Amino acid sequence: MRLFVHLLTAAVVYGASVAATPLAAQDLSCERGDREVRALRFAGNREYPASVLAATVATTPSTLPGVPLLGTRRCLDPVEFARDVQRLETLYRRRGYPDVKVDTTVQTVKPLVIDITFTIREGEPMRVSGFGMRGVERDPDLEGAARDFPLRVGGLFDRSALEAGRDTLVRRLRNLGWPQAEALLAYTTNTARRTADVEVTVVPGARARVGRIAIDVDTSNGPRYVSDAMIRRTMALRGGDWYSVRQIIDAQRNLYQTDAFQRVELQPDSVQPPGDTVVNLTARLVQGDRYAARGGLGWATLDCFRAQGSLTDRDFLPYAQRLELTARVSKIGLGAPLDGADDFCQGQARSDPYSRTLNYYTSMTLRQPVRANQARVPSLTLFSSTLSEYKAYLRRTPIGGVFSLSDPFAFRPSPNTPSTLSYQLELGRTEAEPAFFCAVFNACDADLRNFLQRNNRLAALEFSLSRQRVNDPLRPTGGTIVRATVRHASTLIGSDQTQQFNRATGDASWYRQVAGATITAHVRAGIVQGRGSGNGVGSFIPPQERLYAGGPTTVRGFRQNELGPAVYIVSGYSTIDEDGATYFRADEQSVAERVVPTGGNTLVVGNLEAQWASPVLPKLLELAAFADAGRLWNRGSGARGASLRADGPLIKITPGFGVRVASPFGAIRIDLAYNPYALPAGAAYFNAPLQEGIAPLYCVSPGNTLTVTGATVNGQPPVQLSGSCPSTYRPSRRTGLFGRLNPSIWIGQAF
Repeated sequence: MRLFVHLLTAAVVYGASVAATPLAAQDLSCERGDREVRALRFAGNREYPASVLAATVATTPSTLPGVPLLGTRRCLDPVEFARDVQRLETLYRRRGYPDVKVDTTVQTVKPLVIDITFTIREGEPMRVSGFGMRGVERDPDLEGAARDFPLRVGGLFDRSALEAGRDTLVRRLRNLGWPQAEALLAYTTNTARRTADVEVTVVPGARARVGRIAIDVDTSNGPRYVSDAMIRRTMALRGGDWYSVRQIIDAQRNLYQTDAFQRVELQPDSVQPPGDTVVNLTARLVQGDRYAARGGLGWATLDCFRAQGSLTDRDFLPYAQRLELTARVSKIGLGAPLDGADDFCQGQARSDPYSRTLNYYTSMTLRQPVRANQARVPSLTLFSSTLSEYKAYLRRTPIGGVFSLSDPFAFRPSPNTPSTLSYQLELGRTEAEPAFFCAVFNACDADLRNFLQRNNRLAALEFSLSRQRVNDPLRPTGGTIVRATVRHASTLIGSDQTQQFNRATGDASWYRQVAGATITAHVRAGIVQGRGSGNGVGSFIPPQERLYAGGPTTVRGFRQNELGPAVYIVSGYSTIDEDGATYFRADEQSVAERVVPTGGNTLVVGNLEAQWASPVLPKLLELAAFADAGRLWNRGSGARGASLRADGPLIKITPGFGVRVASPFGAIRIDLAYNPYALPAGAAYFNAPLQEGIAPLYCVSPGNTLTVTGATVNGQPPVQLSGSCPSTYRPSRRTGLFGRLNPSIWIGQAF
């Protein structure tokens, strides 16, 4: 926690230096005596919505006017106000409204507070009475390039659309083999009749093909390691193809994506006779370093100290296949064998039994760089790992491999919609509390638990698809992000019997700017279905494939993974004699020492958040208000589902507020959420101490009917009847406002 305080202090210093100049400008915009703009309205506008007009003018209203500390005051600038009238009139005239008039109304609401209204009289529009396209008759490809020109007879005489159409036409022609193509515009207007005659003349020049492609590599940074064959293969440009500006740009991008070059220029030769039907190209490249190494060190709430590093060989095989060696380590200072620094680790991490083992991930990846005309880009990864899920399980994978193929199908909707098909094969085991296996998989017998925790083979086929259309990938304020993943494992593709399931998850995020605030809406859903049985285990879903919720990226009113089903490890129990039988049951003195999230097979989560600049240090700090909702449950759980309904509404809603702190290493999200709900009822277990090599697990849920026989004689522990442990234990939780607040910290975008 002390390290986090130091990081936060550094972020404040950094943000203060960044924010100093804009703050001064903002103070000047609202000096003493200036009039604050409370509201900005538009009247009479039919052609453009108010949102477009508001983006055109410089005058801007205050955000959250009248709300102290939360809003930002903005005042009237008389010079820009006068220019706003000209901006609106110019916008309309270019659209085809030559008689537009813009009037303004300034209404004083109270001293030094005003409302502004722009009243627009659009007038009669000017329309296209005649349209001609010349110079495309001789070639069907020319006619195809001129299709869907934005102006048409009877439509508005929109000069912006006319110029945009000309640019689109020229770009298409230069991508179809006419490197010197141009389009000339001409129009005449009749003001009295409100008409315009438009003519577009296409001057294509000579159609040309690609000729010789020369390669010039600057090796001043070291000996050359990239061959001409690799460069030509990556560019995928061939002599004899029609000249295309787009293909030349694609070739440059593909060369950059190999990461083997510091600079790439692919241009036609400067000495090119006009009208030549062959265009020679020269690729001028500045070679970069063959090897690259990166490393980093950080701290996180659940990971304590963590480190990562990578080494890349950009020309491992003859065609520049990349070799990437990667290593990540977390739980440093807490997990054996790199433990011994508990004081630097947060309390949540110290209370997690699975954080007592060092988490690591090492991998070796062989990847083919992207090249034109090849959507299916393969990669092969071999890895070894030990990874834990907070208070749920520890997954050990001595060896595993993943073969993936990007964009495996031909139906990719757009460049912003990448997809990946992968096949994963690994040998590993999952370690969890005995209570976890007993409650979730009915594996209460020690031999059966040992079977489930031995090394098993998991083979999974996965397809993922995403679409990202946001204005900023790091801090979006507009657009959408959609992701979906389908995962299948069965004996047909190589899995063990106990590792069979179907899993589907998806989430979507929407970002919008409303009244100076960024509104984020996010939904996530998932479903898992076990498919097989083996060794007495029913429909089995591996713990690492189950769904979990709760924490800073899902429902912030709950601690990590603690939304949904759980079992409890209690501190003790009482021995009860009823009707001549003996039972172990938790009593009022029994305390839940540990919550063991068991996850679920069905998940629904929704988040709604508003985020706006702080009135103090607005470039450094942002304030946020949010409401999270979610439900995680097991379909077909019978009485267990009824128990969940007894815990309150099926959908849990937790509101809260937070602060966002800008920093060089990402936005720090500090949230405080209110959780009014009781802890869910679940099965209660007692882990008895080791006796003669046996550590029995006893069900101690109130009302259980599992009889106990025998007593501790010669070190042998009592024996409890096998059977289902009912979810009747409800742990107590802190009451009062502060007892129901749950803090969370996250770095980066949560949704």
